[in-house]
Amino acid sequence: MKRDLHGVAALTQRSRAAAAPRLRQAMGRFATGVTVVTTAKDEADVHGMTANGVMSVSLDPPLVVVSLRRESRMDAMLPSTRRYAISVLAEDQEWLAMHFAGRPDPDRTPVVDWWDSLPFIDGAIAHVGCHVHAIHEAGDHRLWIGRVDYMAVGTGSPLLFYAGQFGALATDEPS
Repeated sequence: MKRDLHGVAALTQRSRAAAAPRLRQAMGRFATGVTVVTTAKDEADVHGMTANGVMSVSLDPPLVVVSLRRESRMDAMLPSTRRYAISVLAEDQEWLAMHFAGRPDPDRTPVVDWWDSLPFIDGAIAHVGCHVHAIHEAGDHRLWIGRVDYMAVGTGSPLLFYAGQFGALATDEPS
């Protein structure tokens, strides 16, 4: 099936500044899982943010990367904590994605599980704990590469993000 694509094939130097909305729209067509990235100075000072700019980098050694906007609070905290936790959200945890994106539900409070002073979101389908291995500048973001110290994998279906909306996997269950 042929897809009807609209846009320009190449960006000129002048058009790059105006490309951000189109890039967001184009990359929004790449379905991702939804994570909450957390760090803590101590149990009283926990910070988390919703992120889909997370990926595996290497299996040996085990490395993952989180892409953070330079002005974000998480980017400001990581130089002092040097550790972060990634919680892969389950399909029924959309409220947590919204909470950590700055739109909390006043009737709900996130529950955090701890491992070696790292805060993880309770009920997530996977946890990955890291210490900072390297930092790379990348435009208006920094890539925080973490060496994996801890992993836990649960069951359940993931929360997905596609074209600016949350969704779930469509599965054909046998009758």
